[in-house]
Amino acid sequence: MRKVVFILIVLLASGLINESYGQKKDDKLKLESGFLGNKYYKGVWSISRGEAFNMLSENGEAYNLAIEGEKLQKTSTITSAVGAALIGYTVGSALGGAEDPKWYIAGIGGGIVLISIPIYSTGNKKIHEAIEVYNEEELSASLNKKSFIDKISLAAGPDGVGLRLTF
Repeated sequence: MRKVVFILIVLLASGLINESYGQKKDDKLKLESGFLGNKYYKGVWSISRGEAFNMLSENGEAYNLAIEGEKLQKTSTITSAVGAALIGYTVGSALGGAEDPKWYIAGIGGGIVLISIPIYSTGNKKIHEAIEVYNEEELSASLNKKSFIDKISLAAGPDGVGLRLTF
């Protein structure tokens, strides 16, 4: 009888320990911003932009923030491309031997590029904020889940001592 109780306690304790470690998985959605764009990760696995936005669509607020951030980033990219084209046109004219390259056009292009930098940064912040909102919602949802075993207590009866599990 003692062996059975001991084995039961060991199995139960190992099950509780394994369950507590199992709940600490790092399945958060993450974003890494790089020179060539954003990379999305779920835990340690790289996922596509579409998969990330599909997950964000489960949370309306997070999805709206992410869409707004993407729009700002695309607007900034287009704006900076226009500015770079104006700079390139002027520099190309000067290198091509134009007598009077219009440097004010390069200045306008530089100004446009400078304006696009904070727009892109704002878009990036909105996407990061969307991912934070999503992760917080996922965390609170996982904390609200009820565990399988509600209560464990030591009980004594006419047949001996044992553990009482309440589900």
